[in-house]
Amino acid sequence: MKCITVKQFKSFINKLISVFSTILLIITFLLLIVMCFTRIQGKTPQLLGYQILRVSSSSMEPMLHVGDVIISKKTDCSEIFPGDVITYHGNYGSYSGKLITHQVVAEPYEVQGKLYFQTMGIANGYVDPEISEEQIVGKMLFKSEFLRIVYSFFTTPYGLITVLVILALLMVSELFALKNISNQKAES
Repeated sequence: MKCITVKQFKSFINKLISVFSTILLIITFLLLIVMCFTRIQGKTPQLLGYQILRVSSSSMEPMLHVGDVIISKKTDCSEIFPGDVITYHGNYGSYSGKLITHQVVAEPYEVQGKLYFQTMGIANGYVDPEISEEQIVGKMLFKSEFLRIVYSFFTTPYGLITVLVILALLMVSELFALKNISNQKAES
């Protein structure tokens, strides 16, 4: 049985870290590209049916405040009930084409095989026009305080600089790792 030396073990760990950070860098880069293209197309970025949405109005106060971040999931409409909070594409007035997050206030009803819903912003005091199942983007699973803090930080100039510095450090780290690997191959 052959024993490995401390130097060989450290080399193995360094290679493992290098591979892991390369994979992480590639995944991060691909996610950023997908999210950017999705936003450019005017769609909501999704990952495995989940969306991260940010509240932009006070219509759902006191449950949701401006700036809150919610996690929503595409859900079968038969699983939406009164009291659930859903996000949907508005199709009336100034809300046409915008995402709206409101609470379902009545039992869904079916007309000619299509489900319809009544929603309302808690703070609005009036019921929204009915929405059809095709308009629904997802059902709110929970509000994330952590993501609200992260989102709030990364939308500031300091947050943007932090992201750029982290990405630059990852790239420099990868370059050094590749240089070390090529030097080790040249030595052997």
